[in-house]
Amino acid sequence: MTAQGLKQSIEALVESHRDEIIAGLSTLLKFRTVGGDPAPEAEEAFRAETLSCLEFLKGEAQRMGLEWRCHDNELAVAAIPYKGKFVAMPVHTDVVPPGEGWTHDPFGGEVADGVIWGRGCQDDKGPVIQCLWAINLLQKLERPYRRGARLVVGTAEEFGHWGDIKRYAELEQEPEFTIVSDASFPIVNGEKGMLNLKMIVEVPDEGAPESGGFYLVSAHSGDRANIVPAKGEIRFGGDSSAEISLIERELDSFLKHNSEAKATLSRPEDNPQDAIITFHGRSAHGSCPHEGHNAAVDMLQFITESGFVTDDEADMAEFLYSSASDTTGEGLDVEGSHEILGDTTSSLGIVNWEGGKVEAVFNIRPTLGFPAEECYHRAKKRLDAFSEETGFSVSSDAMGNVLDAIHVDPNEYPDFIQALQSAYEDVTGREASLLSIGGSTYAKAFPRAVCFGPVEPAEEEDLIHKADERISEEHLLRNVKIYTLALAHLCLG
Repeated sequence: MTAQGLKQSIEALVESHRDEIIAGLSTLLKFRTVGGDPAPEAEEAFRAETLSCLEFLKGEAQRMGLEWRCHDNELAVAAIPYKGKFVAMPVHTDVVPPGEGWTHDPFGGEVADGVIWGRGCQDDKGPVIQCLWAINLLQKLERPYRRGARLVVGTAEEFGHWGDIKRYAELEQEPEFTIVSDASFPIVNGEKGMLNLKMIVEVPDEGAPESGGFYLVSAHSGDRANIVPAKGEIRFGGDSSAEISLIERELDSFLKHNSEAKATLSRPEDNPQDAIITFHGRSAHGSCPHEGHNAAVDMLQFITESGFVTDDEADMAEFLYSSASDTTGEGLDVEGSHEILGDTTSSLGIVNWEGGKVEAVFNIRPTLGFPAEECYHRAKKRLDAFSEETGFSVSSDAMGNVLDAIHVDPNEYPDFIQALQSAYEDVTGREASLLSIGGSTYAKAFPRAVCFGPVEPAEEEDLIHKADERISEEHLLRNVKIYTLALAHLCLG
């Protein structure tokens, strides 16, 4: 079969299964597989939804004639029945919380006017369906194999230590090549590292400031380290002398001098003497903090300049603000640059300030040549210096995975890279260039692994970790065609 004939056969197969592919994604989006919440009831709900999700995928895989292996409802494999070398396609079923600003139910799986809506359409339930169908359609080409193909289904990519995917190395065979659909097209052969730096600070109790009748009670922003917070909230307590006009004037002045900041003032129903300021930013993936507007940074700047906080509280807020306002990581002494992967980035993802205890988590992406452990020790040294300067009790730790940057040299694996380039170019008509990203994907857990889609920047908006995540039917089917053709180049004789 000629290259053109192979492409036409795949396109016809995909179109003939159009409704099944769309329905499969719509169903998968309805499982509320939002993990990471430590509350027992939330964890229980997550496990139940994950189990249901895997059962659905098991039924789909077995109906397609694929082998299915599930390890403790944490990791699953759907494989073509073939003994020998194979290509792995790791995906994950867990998703980040939906957040605010949706116009469609994030777990409704709604299909309307040629568009499928829901959390996970791009990250990563859309790729689950796309890769599953690519492996299924590979079988239907009925040609001899020189490599097999396997879908590797993780359930905890967005949080924690990747315990799910780490089990793969313990229980399953190592793939010859790995295609990860968890970023963008054309081909991502380089990824920055990953470090979630958590700091806990005890701020001394100086009592309430001697002005205005207001005092700081709490400040909160963000609930995931790898998401730029879109909301931040400060609560000021008020005594009988507190006048809301004082807070209003302070906020008006702040917003006047910070044109990009947005905030609203309200009185809580539980205590009308208090005042709550809510800052409104713009969410983005933590690997691209410059694409969002961090509400936590505005919140901290306001606290730094406020007349209703103590000197120690202002010092605390100023340190966090100065550390977070520069997304290159300079404030934490972790800046770095590489000619291929670019600069290190840093994003303040979580702030929980209650009374005198402050917890903050920075999502740091070290560039190539800057080991994540070294990044941690440099940041810790900066935190220790802050502790010595202020006398505050400061502790720090690395949350979850600590991952170094990776890069796959195309000169070492030309057949692998060329197969992906050919599939992408044949379907889209665009050049398949090589890219690097700041994100971390399962590519870091496999040898000879690159990211390949699912988002095509030339045709669609990147909505990963953003409100109204969605994919058009045509883009969904386009991806199935690309992945099927890539597998055909790599796997068929």
